[in-house]
Amino acid sequence: MATARILVIDDEYGVRSGIRQILEMEGYEVEEAATGKEAMTLLHSSEYDVAFLDYRLPDIDGLTILQMIRQDELEIMTCMITAYANIDTAIAATRQGVDFFLPKPFLPDDLLGVTETLVRHKQARSEAERLRKEHEAGLLALAEEKTQTHSLISSLRDAVLVVNKDGNVVLVNRAMAAILDLPDDETAPRPAADLLGAGPLASLVEQLAAPQKDRTIGQLSLGERSFMTSIVTFRDDDGQALGRILTLSDISQVRRLAMEKERFIRTMVHELKSPLGAIRSLIEVATDKSLGDNLDSYLPMLQRAEGRIDNLVQLIGDLLSLSRSEQTESRGELELLAIEPAVTGALRLQAERIAAGRIVVHTDLEAGLPPILASSDDLDLIMSNLIGNAVKYNRDGGRLEVRARHIGEWVRIDVKDTGIGIAEENLDLVLTEFFREKRSETRDVEGSGLGLSIVKRLVERAGGRLEVASIQGEGSTFSVLLPA
Repeated sequence: MATARILVIDDEYGVRSGIRQILEMEGYEVEEAATGKEAMTLLHSSEYDVAFLDYRLPDIDGLTILQMIRQDELEIMTCMITAYANIDTAIAATRQGVDFFLPKPFLPDDLLGVTETLVRHKQARSEAERLRKEHEAGLLALAEEKTQTHSLISSLRDAVLVVNKDGNVVLVNRAMAAILDLPDDETAPRPAADLLGAGPLASLVEQLAAPQKDRTIGQLSLGERSFMTSIVTFRDDDGQALGRILTLSDISQVRRLAMEKERFIRTMVHELKSPLGAIRSLIEVATDKSLGDNLDSYLPMLQRAEGRIDNLVQLIGDLLSLSRSEQTESRGELELLAIEPAVTGALRLQAERIAAGRIVVHTDLEAGLPPILASSDDLDLIMSNLIGNAVKYNRDGGRLEVRARHIGEWVRIDVKDTGIGIAEENLDLVLTEFFREKRSETRDVEGSGLGLSIVKRLVERAGGRLEVASIQGEGSTFSVLLPA
């Protein structure tokens, strides 16, 4: 088969070029469009197998493009890519016929997996259409006579169930068989009402038997998973129904991202509102001269207000760092970097607090460490956050160790402290946004709760991973593993 042709529609050059490089390395033929108008021109002048399109474009949005593709009956698989992932967007896109929904940011493996799935889906559609024209006897004949179509549909990630014009289920792919708890080799035709009536898809039996429209979209929850449901009626050239196909697309990740976004916004509002309220109260006391006319009486309050403002500035800075850590195009220039300058720079920034806490610092950086490929800004931010936390949560007269070793294909950097440690039940939460342990030892420690989540994202963006080990009351070790 000829190489699959892909069209990338996004107004951000970095996103377009990044997707193009990844897909071309796998042998796909890729073209780009920066606007909706340019995309429609290409779609009408050339044939493509898959289109990746952004939700927001400078001239027309992605939903409008999907509507045009549907109206013009273009034979192309579509995937919406957007940083504005929520359920409403997913529903609107699916109603316009989108085949997949991929939230930004995404990993290269996710992109390749989606592309492979959509290309296979296109092959399955093309093959099914060819077979339909050859055999107008119905979907049952297609399923029995053409094992290639069955294999293609069985390999799809989406759960697929095909019903013929008599209401019999004639094809169930692996994903659907898993949902219905059926064996993979289930081939005998069975009435849809018998197969689905007592199972998790019982609510769809009536729609499969007598759908109101040729395409019906809905939602379905199965345990902790959420699905977008699609029931499509296939007709012959005379308009007679040949059967229907039910597709379940897993949107659990979209729902999870929407919930995480909502939680993040609520927490951020609280983190901003609380210090602003305190500053306002302090200013009102000073404005009303509640403590008299002696300016010295207000000095402690003004100092507290200044401290609150400093915390807000730090929070805003952390939010900006968190935002940049999510955007691949915002990273600095990649360089081959030595570890030592980033470590010594971070220790220099903490020198005053190290001295005030009488903390003993020990560095052990293996001689001849290979350089790592990373952004200088990212590496500096990783080390300053980890070493800053090790100082902030250490004990008076405690110890701070920074160790680096070359282990196989990795450079491992351990930042170890003898501080208050982390409770075992919180080890999985400590790398999430805004998380801070509520303990007596942390009550007076200022911070936004964003530092470690920023470190995790920057490390993963560099192709590495972040590990945490801690014993409450004894100290913590944060280990960064970066590819050498």
